[in-house]
Amino acid sequence: MSMLILPRVLVGLLALVGAAAIALTLMLASPVRPPPPLASIHAGAVQIDEAGAPDLSRFQARDGTWLADRLYPVRNGARDQIAILAHGSSASSIEMNAVAKALAEAGVTAVALDIRGHGASGTRGDIAYPGQLDDDLADLIAELRKAYPAARFSLIGHSSGGGFALRIAGSKLGDAFDRFVLLAPYLGYSAPTNRPSEGKGLWAQPDLPRIFATLALQRLGIDWPQSLPAIAFADGPEAKMFVTSRYSFRLMGNYTAPPDWKAAFARAKGRITVVGGADDELMDADAYKRVLPPLGVAVTVIPGVDHIGIVYRPEAIKAILAAMAEPGA
Repeated sequence: MSMLILPRVLVGLLALVGAAAIALTLMLASPVRPPPPLASIHAGAVQIDEAGAPDLSRFQARDGTWLADRLYPVRNGARDQIAILAHGSSASSIEMNAVAKALAEAGVTAVALDIRGHGASGTRGDIAYPGQLDDDLADLIAELRKAYPAARFSLIGHSSGGGFALRIAGSKLGDAFDRFVLLAPYLGYSAPTNRPSEGKGLWAQPDLPRIFATLALQRLGIDWPQSLPAIAFADGPEAKMFVTSRYSFRLMGNYTAPPDWKAAFARAKGRITVVGGADDELMDADAYKRVLPPLGVAVTVIPGVDHIGIVYRPEAIKAILAAMAEPGA
């Protein structure tokens, strides 16, 4: 009797495995659909002044890839402070041009990055493995140390770059930095600092079926789906040749805040300041003021400034310079 039941059990198990495989295949095949262009982000981006931006320079990462950055040297030749600048999602180093120029004029050497997967660094929209951006940052610091052996380092990040800066702050690599300035930082999908992202205010559209399937296969040791696009941004069609409109699963997971943003703030050794705009359409500046000061984080909110304005408006630049001038931790 048991010999008759066994084949039926095997057939049932094979059927379940087959059904699961079909379901995962369909989930992986789900196309990434970008949200409608977000007019306010485009309007802000075209206001960024590219005048005075230095040409791209290059440094070689440990995998042999040449990554792009823009170096803004201090006019008086001072070499004691360096600020590394990380742009927002979909953007490139030129987004940080106004901030970088102001820092250089204030005596801080600025290095604005094309984060790998953006601009002229690597393959648009992808990285080779989770955590590669951390390795790239460590390689850049090592390269800069050759020319600036005694410099103190700061990390400034905007939006997703601010979330990435927070993740670095809470990691071992964060010990290389004296301070962090987070500009309208994205603190993760569940953070209370996000405004509701729907309709006309939707900036990023994740492909949830593909993400869930990728996570399921990751548990089984299958990682090839991590190279597939997993999220798309609300870039206009006229901007797509200049921006990175989609991220792979592994880039999405690396260029963002850590899963536990509160713990990252607690672990950070360097001083952290958050600068936000009261009119930010993506982030809730009031929430920054409510949830971050109890964690020992200084928060500055600027009236009349939106999400992109935080990187070029004069009053925002003034607040960033003030954050850089404050005593360290």
